Amino acid sequence: MAIAAGCFLRGRADGRPDEAPVRRVCLSAFAMDAHLVTREAFGAFVREAGYRTDAERQGMGFGARLGMRDWEWERTIDGSWQRPNLLPEDAYAHEFVHPLAPAVMVSWRDAAAYCAAQGKRLPTEAEWEYAMRAGSQGTRYPWGDEAADASGQYLLNYWQGKTHAENSRADGYVYVSPINAYPPNAWGLYDPVGNVWQWTSDWYAHDAYGRASEQDPRGPDAGVEHVARGGSWWCGKCTCEGNGLYYRGKGRPNSVMNNNGFRCAAGM
Repeated sequence: MAIAAGCFLRGRADGRPDEAPVRRVCLSAFAMDAHLVTREAFGAFVREAGYRTDAERQGMGFGARLGMRDWEWERTIDGSWQRPNLLPEDAYAHEFVHPLAPAVMVSWRDAAAYCAAQGKRLPTEAEWEYAMRAGSQGTRYPWGDEAADASGQYLLNYWQGKTHAENSRADGYVYVSPINAYPPNAWGLYDPVGNVWQWTSDWYAHDAYGRASEQDPRGPDAGVEHVARGGSWWCGKCTCEGNGLYYRGKGRPNSVMNNNGFRCAAGM
């Protein structure tokens, strides 16, 4: 999907410390995948390239599931993009293996390798937000500040429950949703928020916004964790408020979790 050059206001003054300051950011034209990378597409890459993922090298991944305590993650022996669910008998485990489910338990290094094999790259943090906002300014979501539209239809996949012991499934899902389950943003990009955290190319720094250039900003030259944006199915009022266009998630390059995914970008 071609994204025209343009500018937007990034950050907010009344949010988390790493979301400030509010500054004008301008981007050159680039391209962004309309959809998250599916497990089918990622699997094809693994087979064709003979690629071994970080989860497979480490022999485990981290996962969350319905019924777990808030902020608690379980070490999943032999967990990987092929087996991201913790309990095969889980009534909703099939969501992870739907033909159009996003690939999860994919590390930043795995995601970068996939994009490179397609002749692409991971988007910068600024490119990601600019594309997902699709012309919107100062709102939590591309369409406004509410998770549902005027008719009550949910526009993103996130956790509906007072704790992770329950999920009303008001948005239709407990775990991941197919990559085309919700309407796209105004620029035709699906899952601009929610469903899975999306890796970006930038290293994380708490003061990145204040130090970044106005034109085509990039994160620090080095760091410990990479930025992930958008939130996920696990995010809700009982844990983080990550679903949206402000919150800056982060993870180590070899981190593998069943609520992380990605999409690719390319220069124009």
